[in-house]
Amino acid sequence: MVALVVRLKLTLLRNSLRRSVWRSVGLIIGGVYALGLVGLAVFGIVALRLWAPADIGADVLVLAFALLTGGWLFFSLLVFGVDETVDPGKFALLPVRARELQPGLLIAGLIGTPGIATALIALAMIIGYTRDVGSTLLAVLVVPPGIATCFLLARTATTVFARILSSRRFRDLAFILLAVFGAGTAVLGNLSGGLANASLQQLRTVLGDASEVAGWLPVGWLWSVPADFGRGAGGIAVIKLVLGVALIIGLWLVWRYFLAKRLVEPIEPGGEARKVKQGRLVERLFPPTPAGGVGFRTLIYWRRDPRYIAGIAGFLILPLALIATQIANPNDASRPMIAFAPVLLGLFVSVSLAQDLSYDGSAIWAHIVSGMSGADDRTGRVYSGLALLGPLLVIISVITLAISGQWQLTTQVLALVVGLTLIGFGVGSFVGALWQWPAPAPGASPFQRGSSGGLPALLSFAVATGLSVGLALPLIALVIASLWIGWLAVVALVLAVAGGLVVLRYGIKLGGRTLERRWPEVLRAVSERSG
Repeated sequence: MVALVVRLKLTLLRNSLRRSVWRSVGLIIGGVYALGLVGLAVFGIVALRLWAPADIGADVLVLAFALLTGGWLFFSLLVFGVDETVDPGKFALLPVRARELQPGLLIAGLIGTPGIATALIALAMIIGYTRDVGSTLLAVLVVPPGIATCFLLARTATTVFARILSSRRFRDLAFILLAVFGAGTAVLGNLSGGLANASLQQLRTVLGDASEVAGWLPVGWLWSVPADFGRGAGGIAVIKLVLGVALIIGLWLVWRYFLAKRLVEPIEPGGEARKVKQGRLVERLFPPTPAGGVGFRTLIYWRRDPRYIAGIAGFLILPLALIATQIANPNDASRPMIAFAPVLLGLFVSVSLAQDLSYDGSAIWAHIVSGMSGADDRTGRVYSGLALLGPLLVIISVITLAISGQWQLTTQVLALVVGLTLIGFGVGSFVGALWQWPAPAPGASPFQRGSSGGLPALLSFAVATGLSVGLALPLIALVIASLWIGWLAVVALVLAVAGGLVVLRYGIKLGGRTLERRWPEVLRAVSERSG
């Protein structure tokens, strides 16, 4: 079964690369980037072995590999997802059990750029412990289970979190936790920047304390075993080895439980049919037109679809991190930064409209066969975006102004938020008609590999953001000038509304025309599946 699953993974990967130029380009770029990181890591480990004292080298290795394991968890949840090229749900109709699939899925999951890079760096770790025979043997011993911990931790966490997020009871809490987690990470990074002026002795103390803490965390249990043995703490090394093995067993059993449930679920998640109530307030937000229908439908997606909720959490992280870091380092210059934090949310959430078509998947055929114009599609998505994000931006703007106490900047903040939001929606309406990619199916895990769209999604986001900022440069210049010439703030607000509406109108118009020319290509792009 292991050989069959691995061969299936390689076949599907080869076929997907043949079908998509973007995947081939993305794989090449990712491979080159990973190769560079592996080279730097190996060079660093060799340098530690040759020139650093044994205790410093051990501390650095423990901390680095604990962070590497935590990185698998963090980036799987927030950025890359877990590779499901070999989708377990596709085995639901076959007479195969979870315990038979697990070994093959584990090895298949490690076949990829992250898995291979992690394995190479972990093997290089052995070089760092070649100071004595015992530490070397233990380093060799912990490499395989350490690599397995990286994958199992990411797989189990994303599986559990995806189920929680898809639950109506817990998804709002999960949405908040994602944003708080990202903000907390940014705060820690900002506070660590204060170590730049510390003495060598202080840095050594901080490194030792951080390594000790990391060694007692689940992500560092196995990686700290050779280091503890080399320091003469054999008993602690044995305890951590037992804990690391117990962690692997626990993750393996949790993964098996959820995998077994996946094998008896429908391939495409379904749900109980519900009667749609008529006359709800949300229905009266939009006009009774094709664009209004699209707006109503997509607004429901923003509220119910875990993929959209996870996206909002990702966009909230940056402004929340900016607010938290400025509060953590209070000074007079930080208060305006807090006040202007919602500007980032207005920009990044607005250009998320460029990704909206991909989440429709093959259901976009309904727009095509109904003869809906591209402009109606673009307008409807702007309706839902403004209905959801407009109140959110207002609330966050009021909160940040209250926290910072910079009420005199209200007009400037409002000008940038309104201007960048309208410009972002206009640019996103156009850019979203140019690039699409296959996203996870509705109800599927928002954290599986491919949910971020790879290179096309990155290109779409970069172009949309760059164009939005470029078109907003006159507005930004006016806001900056208004800090010295107060009446220019009112001019900036007028420009934000007028200029934003112009960009929005032409973005919808150009995006609609582009869609009408590209409907077949759009349907093909969003319908493609790697598995």
